[in-house]
Amino acid sequence: MTPRNGLVLLVCVAASILESTVPFLFHLKAARADLLLSVVLYLALNDEVVQGAALSLAAGYLSDLTSATPPCLYTFLAVLTFVVIRLAGSAIKTDGGPQSAAVAFAASLIHSSLAAVLFYFVAPGSEGLVLQFVPLFWSALGTAIAAPAVFSVLRRLDKALVPVSDATLVR
Repeated sequence: MTPRNGLVLLVCVAASILESTVPFLFHLKAARADLLLSVVLYLALNDEVVQGAALSLAAGYLSDLTSATPPCLYTFLAVLTFVVIRLAGSAIKTDGGPQSAAVAFAASLIHSSLAAVLFYFVAPGSEGLVLQFVPLFWSALGTAIAAPAVFSVLRRLDKALVPVSDATLVR
């Protein structure tokens, strides 16, 4: 494992802790910012395919661990999101800011809707993930607000780990 992969995994652990605890601090019941989805989006737009897919799988697994959903639901969705964004990546290149917020908002709406539909098929009759549009919108908005910060942390991490010889070539 490279140092960068280890640091990205640490960012994922910190993001999963934040996205699990912050809603309880503010007494939010259904809406939460999906910080791990923002990490997956960054990986899809900036990483190599195998490395990014593996880190997305790890982010999805952490999301599975911190949510009360059937195993592998978010793992599957994280890798699927990585693949879809990776395929559409040339059309949505972003370095952060408003572009990353817009991509995160749209991806969160689709990701949460698909999670609710898959949850319904995996655990019918359960009251887990229910497709409700108001909490879905607020969650997507929270993800969009948090995405530039997550992109900034990961971009700084990448810049700090670029060797000096590669940094002169980038200019």
